[in-house]
Amino acid sequence: MKHTVVFALAGVLMGLLTSLVGLPMMVEYAAWAGIYLLLMVYGLKLDLPTPVRTIGFASTLAGLLTGSTQVFLMEQYRTNNPWYASEFETSSAADLSTAFLGQGIILGLVCGLIVGALVRWRQSTSQA
Repeated sequence: MKHTVVFALAGVLMGLLTSLVGLPMMVEYAAWAGIYLLLMVYGLKLDLPTPVRTIGFASTLAGLLTGSTQVFLMEQYRTNNPWYASEFETSSAADLSTAFLGQGIILGLVCGLIVGALVRWRQSTSQA
């Protein structure tokens, strides 16, 4: 359970970074890739009994918290991420909130399931 909290805090941290500092899209994706790499190492180190479910849930929660943080800090996000200016101009605040949350949840779930499956695969090959 505490590993879920640790990864969820990474989601809050990423939400704060993207909102208060602003990260270009490729930098944000690279940061997420690094976090997921650390999560994979973490999952292998803990020898999780259900890595797909555990990492999938933790990642979905991190995505939800990232999106929620971005919604709460939407004005700062808008100011610090000028490369998304066209989306801000054409979308309402409600649409942007839904997009932030939806993107966070969906990407968190998909990436978490992929990393969980990789951890499970690596666990099975190391035990064989």
